[in-house]
Amino acid sequence: MNSMKLKLIYPEEKIKEPILSRMCKTFDVDINIRKANVQENIGWLELELMGDEEEIEKAIDWLVKQGIEVSPLEGQVFTE
Repeated sequence: MNSMKLKLIYPEEKIKEPILSRMCKTFDVDINIRKANVQENIGWLELELMGDEEEIEKAIDWLVKQGIEVSPLEGQVFTE
């Protein structure tokens, strides 16, 4: 099982949506939330995304399409 540590930044209009729940139901991935901060107009969290490499890549692409800003943590590099 692969894992990737990510930082997600949510725009104001997405804060109340269950995006991570939908992601885990859509793709065969698990998450472990490490840090989070949610305010009225912005939210961010740091998490570890675990699963097969292909499912992780699909999940990340899906998050970006949902309007979530995704960036790697700890020197991790995205591959295309």
